[in-house]
Amino acid sequence: MTDVLEAPPTRAEWVDSLLRRAIIRGELAPGEKLYAERLAAQWGVSATPLRETFQRLAGEGLVVIEPQRGARVAPVSVEEAAEIYEMRLLLDPVAIERSVRAGRSDSTFAHTVRAAHAATAVRHRSLASFHDAHRQFHLALVSRCPNQRLLSQVAQLLEHSQRFQVVGIGSGQRAGDGAAEHLELAEAAAAGKAAEAAKVLRRHLAATLAAVQTTAPTASTER
Repeated sequence: MTDVLEAPPTRAEWVDSLLRRAIIRGELAPGEKLYAERLAAQWGVSATPLRETFQRLAGEGLVVIEPQRGARVAPVSVEEAAEIYEMRLLLDPVAIERSVRAGRSDSTFAHTVRAAHAATAVRHRSLASFHDAHRQFHLALVSRCPNQRLLSQVAQLLEHSQRFQVVGIGSGQRAGDGAAEHLELAEAAAAGKAAEAAKVLRRHLAATLAAVQTTAPTASTER
């Protein structure tokens, strides 16, 4: 965990960012036991905000807390990945269509989308760095969605999706060209073509879901 994070406004938010980042990047592996004291010493914080973060991330499905056994990183499975992408197929196209429509009157939206897309195409120092850029691109596409509850749900699903990408679920044979689809998405969104952006995103997510569904059922991770 070598990347430096800028501290959010409060210590609790900073701890939340550290733990969340470590989980979605796979630095804390699916199923791995979480020891508050050990992480507190590593990050130079007290154990109390970490325990609070365990509870908060448990509510988002990133952490599992079991009586008498403590906390651990939530395991991942092909079945869960399929459920997440099914939900994304329902929510992401709605969010991007609303975001692009709102972005037509926001002069910064097109630049934000293009910059986020460009960040996915550069040479990355690590696979984790690429996955971060990939998630940020999809967040940029929906960033102007006026429905904050919808936006929050999409962001959570993207975090889960990144965990599946890290462990390779759905990374095998996939129909279509993901990079070309990203370019189509960026161009449609930046041009204010809301319906087209939603259509491309549905196709993009459907191809990923199909790849996930054909992944061997043994592709699950739990310790």
